[in-house]
Amino acid sequence: MTYEELMSVHRQESKQTSLVKVSSDFYKRTASYLDALNQRISEKRSDSMDISGMLHNQLKTAKEKSTEIYESRMRKIALMAMTAAFGSEARLDNATPEENEAFVTLKTFFIEHCRKTMSAECEAGNAEKETVIAEPKKVPATPATETPAPSAEKEPEKSEIIIVRILEDLPAFAGTDKNYHLAKEDIISLPRNIADILLKHNKAVEIRQST
Repeated sequence: MTYEELMSVHRQESKQTSLVKVSSDFYKRTASYLDALNQRISEKRSDSMDISGMLHNQLKTAKEKSTEIYESRMRKIALMAMTAAFGSEARLDNATPEENEAFVTLKTFFIEHCRKTMSAECEAGNAEKETVIAEPKKVPATPATETPAPSAEKEPEKSEIIIVRILEDLPAFAGTDKNYHLAKEDIISLPRNIADILLKHNKAVEIRQST
């Protein structure tokens, strides 16, 4: 790990909504780098105060940036774990082993918390999700006398779409139909299970259509 590499990861991480690609031992290398800086400062104290001061500033900045990288990545992991608890797929291609472990722990927490606080709603949400996935396959040719049946199936499907306005930039996450990259002030139609999560956590507000 070098100072330049750490700064580069920080710049990328602050700009992207998805996880930046880092080495699998990124956190271990960062910790070793900070320890090495501390050691160099201890050795230089008796030599040049100028060099020691520069190393102190470098260590302070490196600590701040490494903490911000960790916090940014964990926010992204937490949001993916929350949406995954409600059935969405998570993209963990760029996650480190430590982050994968955190994802599993957080996902388990969200599932258990949901069951304890709103189990009926969670079960209903899962049932609705399964219905939406299964419905596209049910399109056999039917006699003219059965034409009302498809329209009857479409009504609940429409009720599962919520129009919302996004209140802040969000990390990218995978939905049941596609990947989402949502930014502040976006107006978008979302499946109910995803919209409910964002509304519950004050990440979006619902836009109700006038009738």
